[in-house]
Amino acid sequence: MTVDEIAIAIGVSKVSIRRHLDLLRKDGLVAFEINRPDRGRPGHVYFLTSKAEMLFPTGYNTFALNLLKQVSVQFGAQAITQVLGGQADDLIALLKPQLEGLAFDAKVKKFSHLINERGYDVVIRRMQDGSYLVKQQNCPMISVATSYNQLCHEELRAYQEILETEVFRDCLISIGARSCDYRILPPAQP
Repeated sequence: MTVDEIAIAIGVSKVSIRRHLDLLRKDGLVAFEINRPDRGRPGHVYFLTSKAEMLFPTGYNTFALNLLKQVSVQFGAQAITQVLGGQADDLIALLKPQLEGLAFDAKVKKFSHLINERGYDVVIRRMQDGSYLVKQQNCPMISVATSYNQLCHEELRAYQEILETEVFRDCLISIGARSCDYRILPPAQP
C-alpha cells in the first residue's frame, strides 16, 4: 500500500504513517518498492517483510500435528520415527559441513549460532571441565515435541552427529522444564 492508502484505511495523518513506516523499516518489518506511474511523481509502495509475516498467526503447528497424525494412522508409529529421523538427517547434512575443520570451542560456538538462527534462543556457557552447557530457552516446535517425543530423541542424535562428540540432555521444555539443556563434552584426545 502507499502512504496515502494506509492513511485513509487507518484514519491517521500521512506524517504519522511515514514516521511509523520508517520505524518499521528500521526494524526490518516493512520494505518498499518505488512505483513509477505513467504520469505523476514516483511513489513508495510498502509491504510486509518475511520477518513481519512471522508475527501473524499461522496454522503451521496444526498442520504439522495433523500431518504426523495421518502418517501414524496410515503407516503406523514406526513411520513417525522414520519421518522425524529423516528430518534429523537433513539437519545433520545441512549443519555438519559448516563446522568442518573447527576446533572444539569454535565448533560449539558456531553450532550454537546456527541453532539460534532456527529460533531456539540459545545461551552457552563453558564449564570448568572444558565442556559446554547449551541452554535452549525456546522450542520452536513445542507443539510437535509435546505430542511426539521422538522429535526430541532425534534432536539429541543430530546434535551428537553434528558435533562429533558426546552430548547429553539434562531437561526438556516439552516435559515442563524452562529450557532444553545440553551438555557437550570435549572429544576424547587420542
